[in-house]
Amino acid sequence: MEALYTAHADRVLGYLLHRTDRDTAQDILSETFVLAWHKSDSVPDDALPWLLASARRLLANRVRSDQRYRAATARMATLADRPGTIEIGDAIGTRSEVFAALLALSEPDREALLLSAWYDLTARQAAVVMGCTATAFAVRLHRARKRFKAALTDADQTPAVPGTHRHPHFAQRESA
Repeated sequence: MEALYTAHADRVLGYLLHRTDRDTAQDILSETFVLAWHKSDSVPDDALPWLLASARRLLANRVRSDQRYRAATARMATLADRPGTIEIGDAIGTRSEVFAALLALSEPDREALLLSAWYDLTARQAAVVMGCTATAFAVRLHRARKRFKAALTDADQTPAVPGTHRHPHFAQRESA
């Protein structure tokens, strides 16, 4: 892997610098060689074209991700600027209440809600993740939303105790 990096890193970086800023180019260069390391069995002897193609795809993915992020930020700013907009805490509860309500749900219910709301997947996409049909996922999501609403009502009436029932997926987001 060191020989591959030594032989081709400068050319891959040059390729990326023609398409993006230096920081992004450095990030994508690193991702490209991590990908090459993970797929070392697939990298051909003439590795430069494979590396450039991988860098191109990784950069395209980054650009699409950045565009989605900017679009979501713009949508959120538009919603926040609307007169009469209610605060999210007023609409569904505080962070600790939402967290407690999510923890009260079963793992499949949490998964359905998160795939839909957090990861913004369509029913068809989420169904693939959960290994069911889109129709079955829609039913699961409907039921999970009903149970979440009930759990949120219960969480609103019961004070949450920080540090209890920590779930690894939510522990990362809790500090955000």
